[in-house]
Amino acid sequence: MIEIYAGATMIQSVKKVISSNIRETLEGEFTLSFTVMAKSALALKTKQIAKLDNQYFELVQISKSIQGSLPVCSVLCEHVSYLLNHEMYQISSFDFTGDPSAGLSQLLAGTPFSAGIVDFTESVTMKINQKVSRRAALMQFIAILGGEIQYDGYSINIRSHRGSNDYIPVMGSKNVTNVAVSHDSRENASSYDISFFKLMDLAVGDNVHIIFNPLGINVKTRIISLEYNPFYRFNIRVEVGRYRPSISDTFYRIENSISNVGSSVDDLQNQVYDLGVSYTIVKMLSVVDNKINVTYEVEKGDTHQYHAEYSFTTDSSGRITSITLEDIFSELLLKEVSSLLIDAAAFEVTYADGSTGSYTYSTDSSGRITAIEKV
Repeated sequence: MIEIYAGATMIQSVKKVISSNIRETLEGEFTLSFTVMAKSALALKTKQIAKLDNQYFELVQISKSIQGSLPVCSVLCEHVSYLLNHEMYQISSFDFTGDPSAGLSQLLAGTPFSAGIVDFTESVTMKINQKVSRRAALMQFIAILGGEIQYDGYSINIRSHRGSNDYIPVMGSKNVTNVAVSHDSRENASSYDISFFKLMDLAVGDNVHIIFNPLGINVKTRIISLEYNPFYRFNIRVEVGRYRPSISDTFYRIENSISNVGSSVDDLQNQVYDLGVSYTIVKMLSVVDNKINVTYEVEKGDTHQYHAEYSFTTDSSGRITSITLEDIFSELLLKEVSSLLIDAAAFEVTYADGSTGSYTYSTDSSGRITAIEKV
């Protein structure tokens, strides 16, 4: 039975359907569709909420037509988590380092959703400095963790592995009605489709073992999508294969990297323009503890140096996914010096033009200066 809500009020229950379909994928897609007689759909409107098996879906499209001389109404619903795509939940900045569960709670703040089960405990860092949808940010957060999204009503879970860890044999069942396999050289992978006469005890994310000798299939893989009629759980279709990041997930990761780098470059250029620079060269670059330290030298008349510090994040394979400018300072380090006072941890500079500068510094074991910071 599908319960239909307008706000907190249940206005209708749908007990009979002409057809219905639930589709759920490992990458986060979760939709419900159903078709009923038109006379049973008079109260249905978009933006209402459908509840089925303790999951909530928003009615996003209602279509009416004639099928075999019968007036029918077809309804498409998306899981309520798609609300996070709405403009009202967009964010333009997010800077978090710490416990993943706390990060998820912070990311969902101000939305109807709450953090549920999070299987990860190691500290995670994610920074956003551009306008993105909250759902895209959520998917990126999950991708950085290497996790998988799982819905529980209005709670969002991040699991390390959805479904069964043990490999479930599926071809021994007499319920199998269709098996198909395709090979794609572009992805160097094979996608498998299996149909069942009735719903087995299978779920999205389950590890499965497929052996079908007539097609030469013997593979251990995972269920990446599941489709079935919730009113008549027969003619079940599952797709199995390797987990593939969603388009929005991949697009966001690339866009975030480019945007962060572009923003950092823009900030640097503004600093350079303020100095009236004609050209810039990198004199030194070092990477220490997720920090990139760069010393630039610029020249226009006098020679100047300025220093920039960047932070960066990486994905599970170690590739840099974002770069953020953290600090920058410049000084006319090479103009004429009138006096220089040095103590054990700092030095004071008085230039011939009367300007002054104060700096702290650190040294290595041999006493060489390794870092200078303006006070």
